[in-house]
Amino acid sequence: MAKFNIGASRAAAQGPIRTDSTPTGATHEGGPGFAREPKAELFLLAVANMVGENTFYETAGRRDSRFSALVRQVALTDLEWLTGFATWLRGEANMRTAALVLAAEAAKASVDAGQTGSRAIVDAVLQRADEPGEMLSYWIGHYGKKIPKPVKRGVADAAARLYNEKSYLKWDSDSRGVRFADVIQLAHVDPRTEWQSTLFKYAIEARLSVDGLELPARLKTLCANADLRGTDAATINRWAREGLLADKLAFAGMTWEAVPSLVNGPWTRELWESIIPSMGYMACLAEGTPIWLADGSTAPIEEVVARRLPVLSYDKAWDTRPVKYGANQGARDHSVGDLVPTMPSAWLDTGVRPVATIRFASGRTVEATYDHRWVRQRRGGRQAWEWTVTGDLQAGDRVPVPLTANYFGDEGDAWDGYFVGAMLGDGGMTGVTPEFHGDPEDGATAFMREYATKHGCEVAEYANGRIVRMRFPFKQWKRNPLAEVLRTYEVWGKRCEVKALPSRPFSREFWIGVLSGLIDTDGCVRERVNPKGTRHGSIEYATVSRVLAVQVSDALLRLGVTNTVRTRAVRLGTSMVAGRAIQGRHPIHIVEVSRATAIGRLATLLDLRISYKAAALKRIANTIGHVKAASSEMHGYDERVALDRVVSIEDAGKARTYCVTVHTSSLFVANGLVTGNCLRNLRNFDQAGVSDEVAAEVAARLMDPEQVAKSRQLPMRYLSAYRAAPSLRWAHALEKALDAAVSNIPALPGRTLILIDTSGSMHAGFSKDGTLMRWDAATIFGLALARRCAHAEVISYSNSGLPFPLRSGESLLKSLERWKSGGFFIGGGTNTAGTVRATFDRHDRVVILTDEQNSWGGDPGSAMPQQVPLYTWNLAGYQHGHAAGGPNRHTFGGLSDRAFAMIPLLERGEDCDWPF
Repeated sequence: MAKFNIGASRAAAQGPIRTDSTPTGATHEGGPGFAREPKAELFLLAVANMVGENTFYETAGRRDSRFSALVRQVALTDLEWLTGFATWLRGEANMRTAALVLAAEAAKASVDAGQTGSRAIVDAVLQRADEPGEMLSYWIGHYGKKIPKPVKRGVADAAARLYNEKSYLKWDSDSRGVRFADVIQLAHVDPRTEWQSTLFKYAIEARLSVDGLELPARLKTLCANADLRGTDAATINRWAREGLLADKLAFAGMTWEAVPSLVNGPWTRELWESIIPSMGYMACLAEGTPIWLADGSTAPIEEVVARRLPVLSYDKAWDTRPVKYGANQGARDHSVGDLVPTMPSAWLDTGVRPVATIRFASGRTVEATYDHRWVRQRRGGRQAWEWTVTGDLQAGDRVPVPLTANYFGDEGDAWDGYFVGAMLGDGGMTGVTPEFHGDPEDGATAFMREYATKHGCEVAEYANGRIVRMRFPFKQWKRNPLAEVLRTYEVWGKRCEVKALPSRPFSREFWIGVLSGLIDTDGCVRERVNPKGTRHGSIEYATVSRVLAVQVSDALLRLGVTNTVRTRAVRLGTSMVAGRAIQGRHPIHIVEVSRATAIGRLATLLDLRISYKAAALKRIANTIGHVKAASSEMHGYDERVALDRVVSIEDAGKARTYCVTVHTSSLFVANGLVTGNCLRNLRNFDQAGVSDEVAAEVAARLMDPEQVAKSRQLPMRYLSAYRAAPSLRWAHALEKALDAAVSNIPALPGRTLILIDTSGSMHAGFSKDGTLMRWDAATIFGLALARRCAHAEVISYSNSGLPFPLRSGESLLKSLERWKSGGFFIGGGTNTAGTVRATFDRHDRVVILTDEQNSWGGDPGSAMPQQVPLYTWNLAGYQHGHAAGGPNRHTFGGLSDRAFAMIPLLERGEDCDWPF
């Protein structure tokens, strides 16, 4: 009887991801784990890796270390493959941060090994004009200021390709540590044209704040931008009526969000209809905006969205009723309630959108889209809170600041806090042995002696004038306990300009200790008398680390202490050496507490150990103790909030934007400022009364397959917009857009078994798009694939399987809603092999969408005939797979509709290579 020469036999094609045929480890749930070759493991990890993100089973540090180790390993064996992969990862896969880290680590490994080729991989991943600065920031932060020539040349190649007037307007700002001018000078970028040479010269002179600097006439976009900002509102409105406004904005390197600031007024129907052709779908807060969390830490908005974190939000709706005059209006409620931990109802990735930088009197800045919502104090007349949007904010508007965020974690105590703060101030943490510099007679030095002794370290002191240099050696060949404390708090080895604490849930006592140590070492307590003889004062802290200054300001605000942050630019000093003035290398950031009530509050918190500072603080607090909170400027109607004044609103180009939706108050805290949920442009159109004719044009663009393809958005973007659409005139277009987003899935003949993993570990952030959980992504693509099969059976599984009934002709949106309402998100363990055994019934293929962390049951591939193809889509990138490799056993990563096109190729016997 024939065993191999049978009619059903087919060519055994192979995919690029090769897996061992026998288990060599275990999954995180204890099931048999099958290792993969380094390239395959790196590919699966990279397409699912948001750098710095915790996953269900791996911490961010462990995951990123595995990623870096794999990159270095592959870089030394096949740099050409790695360069192609990096180009694809940054381009088609749109994984910006992972690609940048990959290129940097590959360059480091290659340079250390004396291998050529680093220049090409660095240049390949830098595809946006802010990324040369990002690359240099990453390198300096990890490997110091000695930048190898291949890295410099790769950065220079990219900068010469990417730097132009519009990118300068968009990406160069004070908020970035490495500016365009810094990149040009550090990487020795050679301009390719005369206009680029002029731009480079202007960027450098602007960075140095050269006196009398004027815009060169050759830089037409920059000049047009300046001219447009000086145009009166009547002219802007006339251009809108004539249909010229969009072109004027484009010529000036500006976007539609700048319109309200140009006309100094709200959006009107005419303005909307004039610029709708140049707009996108939705908008919110820019990438990197720090959001206050319930454990006392902060996280950038993109991490909040990716990890679906809870935030701090007010527990009551604020009184924002329109102000009316006359009898029987009733009293207004100025109370704000309390900040409480709140789980958002939606986490939104709103794509790359134009944003504005809002600068406040406190020194805080927020980048937000022009339709992002704020609550402000009413400008005039009867006092009240009122809703507004970024585009309607004006200099002088006052936005609330929280003063009652009494939520902290439990890490650290006051003793460790003071030590860490003092070492951040006057410590040496970049050598082999920790050092501290201070007055031998003051309390800070006495504390250091006591702290070192309790940790078993010696104390060696070396006089240097009035200052003593203290070293804390330990036993030879043993780890220094003080250095270990500093490593625990992640400050060891950091240079002055990058000193900062990690964003972790530190205790209230720890933060008070840190602030006390910082002010004792790098702070001052000033006593003043004004011309009228009134005594007042301030407490100041200075640092060259912008991040640390923001952390200190944030900690003070969480403790109820209002403060301001100001920056003193790099400038020539008065010190002379060999007849030459000495210039500081870094700007100085100063955190100042000067309001009477804030000083009184701070005096009750700090435990200063330097006697003259403690005595001065006590005198100031006693002098101004009778002063009550002001009713204007920084203070509001309720003692639980203060007010921060808007200083300026500037166009900041485009940025990736995110937001969350919280109920009750619709308010959360971004960079220490109370801000509101995002608005969708579709809702804005309806509120402004945009005509049905114009709305029809928007709807046509929304569902245009070509526009959907260009947007490169995952289908859940359209699902989120559909659920938030304010009127039915958008529903059909969004449903069609969702269908178009999955239109590249090929038609599959025969019978297909689709297993969708909805176990507990799949209820984790899907880092490809922060709005998704892994099981959301698996479900939407599993159902989309089922619609393209001649006959499909869809099973949601965890410990066991739950069949999902498909309905002929049902839209994907309706199927998704039925999946959610019908309880098909299960949770629990992962029995993949058992589910295959229970549900396989002579199918032509099996497709599994999973994180591969099966709990028991063994290899799912062994639970079905060897000649039937098994396709696993890995959504997490963990080290070990769930199934053995071999013929008809295929694994893929990077979930997208295009990835499914490999199924018919493999079934025709065609080997599939990497997607690049």
